[in-house]
Amino acid sequence: MDLFATVSRLPFSVLGPHRSDTCTVDRLNYKYTVIILVIFSIIVSNKQFSSDHIACWVPGHFTRSYEVYSNNICWVSNTYYVATAETLPLDENKKKTRVVKYYQWTPFILLFQAVLFYLPRMLWRSLSAKSGINIVNLVDAALNYQTADRFEDRNKIITYLTRSIDQYVYMRKRKRKRFDFIRRFLAFILCVPGRHMGSYLLILFFVTKILFIVNSVGQLFLLNIFLGHNFASYGVDLIKKILNGEELAESIYFPRVTMCEFAVRNIQNVHVHTVQCVLPINLFNEKAFLFIWFWLAFLTVCNTYDLLAWFVRSFGRVRYAYIKKRLELMQSDTHLRRMPAKEFIHRYLQHDGVLILRLLAYNSSDLVVTELIQQLWQFYKRVGSAGGPGSTTGSGVSSAVNQSSTRTGQGGGRQRINLLDTQTSFFGIGSTAGGQTTNKQMYYFSLQDDPGRI
Repeated sequence: MDLFATVSRLPFSVLGPHRSDTCTVDRLNYKYTVIILVIFSIIVSNKQFSSDHIACWVPGHFTRSYEVYSNNICWVSNTYYVATAETLPLDENKKKTRVVKYYQWTPFILLFQAVLFYLPRMLWRSLSAKSGINIVNLVDAALNYQTADRFEDRNKIITYLTRSIDQYVYMRKRKRKRFDFIRRFLAFILCVPGRHMGSYLLILFFVTKILFIVNSVGQLFLLNIFLGHNFASYGVDLIKKILNGEELAESIYFPRVTMCEFAVRNIQNVHVHTVQCVLPINLFNEKAFLFIWFWLAFLTVCNTYDLLAWFVRSFGRVRYAYIKKRLELMQSDTHLRRMPAKEFIHRYLQHDGVLILRLLAYNSSDLVVTELIQQLWQFYKRVGSAGGPGSTTGSGVSSAVNQSSTRTGQGGGRQRINLLDTQTSFFGIGSTAGGQTTNKQMYYFSLQDDPGRI
C-alpha cells in the first residue's frame, strides 16, 4: 500500500472535481463529511486563538495581570460545571466527574474524525489499484466516450474499456489460487455465496462499506468518551424535549458558565481561588456537535441501506437480470438463450465484472455501460464459438490463448481475429507435426492508439 502517494492525493480527492469510482453514499462519507468536519475545525481553531475564548469573573482586588492570569490558567487547567441552583461540591471526586475537559481539544477531535472517515477511502483506492484495473480511469474513459465527436475516438474508447475488463476477469482467474485462504475467509465473513472466484473487488467493496458504517456508529460513542454525559443519546433527548414542549435549558454537554479553581503561591502561603468563567466557544460547539450528531445518524441510515441495496444487487437473480436486460436492449432478438447468457454473467464477468459495470453506470451513463455490455457479449460469443456454441472456456482476448490451437489452419500458419472491428487485433501462430497442431504458440497484441494504458 503506497500510503505516501495516497496522502499526497488527499486534497485533490476531497476537494477535486467529480472523478469517482464509488457511489453517492460513499462520497457522502469520505468527501462531504470530511469537508464539513475540516470547516468546523478551522472555525473552532480561529475562535480559540482569539482573546475572548474564556472570560472569568475575578474578585475586585485582582489587578489586570491577575485577571489575565486567571483566564489563562482556567483555560488550560479545565473547569467544572455546576448548575446555578446547586451548591458548590466540596468533595474533590464529585468535582472531577463534572470537569469539562474537551474544549481545548475540539479542533483536534474534529480533524481526527475527518481522518477516520477518509481511512476507508484510502483502503479502497490503495487495495483496488493492486487488483490490476483502475476503475477511475475506466470512468474517465466512459465520460470521454459520451463527449467524443468522432466515431474513431468512440470506437477506440469502447475498445479500451472492453479489453480492460476482459483482461481483468481473465487475470483474476489465473491468480485465484493466490491468497485463496484470506479471500475465502473474507467471503465467509461477508456471507458471499457460491464459488468465490472473481470476487476480490466485491469483497473489498463490502469491507469498505462496513467500515463506513462502523465509522458513523462508532464515532457517536467516540464523542461520548470525549464529551461525556452520554452524548450518544444527545439528539434523541433534544427531540424528546422539543416534542414534549419543554424549555431548552443550558446543555450539560456544552455549559457556557463553569467554575474554576486555581492556587496562587504568595511566598510561603498558597491561596486557592474559586472563580466563575464564561466559555463563549461552547455557543459554537453546541451547534456544531448538534449538527454532527444528526449528520452521523443520517449517515448511519444511508450507509446501512446502501450496504443492503448493494448486497441485493450483487447476488442472485438481480445481478443476472441487470446484465440480461441490457443485453436484450441491444439485441434484435429479445429472447436470449438462457444458458449462454448465464455462463457469460456467472463464469465470464463474475462478481467483479458486474461490480465494475455497475460502478461505471453510477459514475458515467447507463447507455455507455449498455453499449459496453453488448461489446463484451459479442466478443464473448465470437471467442467462445471456437469451443462450440456456449463454450465457457473462453474468457475474452487473453483467455482465447487456450482455444486458438483448434483454430489454426491446416499445415500451420497465422489466423487473425478482429476485436470489435477496431485497430486491436489478436494473432495465433502455430505449427503442425503429423497433422496435429502443437501447443507451442505465440500471441501478442497490437494497439495503435495507446498500449500503455492497460
